[in-house]
Amino acid sequence: MSRNTSMRSLPRSVARAASLLSATIGAALLTAGTAAAQTDNPLDGVRPSMEVFGPTFQSTWSRIAGGIWGAVLAASAINLIISLYKIRKARAGGYQSELSDSMDSAKTAGVAFGCVAGAGIIVGAILFLVNG
Repeated sequence: MSRNTSMRSLPRSVARAASLLSATIGAALLTAGTAAAQTDNPLDGVRPSMEVFGPTFQSTWSRIAGGIWGAVLAASAINLIISLYKIRKARAGGYQSELSDSMDSAKTAGVAFGCVAGAGIIVGAILFLVNG
């Protein structure tokens, strides 16, 4: 039997994903000292780098990634604006059920916009934690 995912369950899944991520990061931080003391890192001193493919590849993939990030950010901003407009429209019409759905949709769109806007910081923080 298939499970139907509605817009109401989306914020709960976002909250669940956020709590799972924070628990994982917390566990990694708590056990990082113990794991480092037990084994030697065979990749010590090795850092990910795209420079090996040359400066042309470096500039090309940076422009492509930046373009994709910008397009996703624009789409996320448009989704947030549409969600906020739906709230205004539901309030003006007095539609309580649509107002509730619109509020949930706006919360999800706001979290998505914040995550997309802060993707560089989020990825940088994860790489900082992993690299120690």
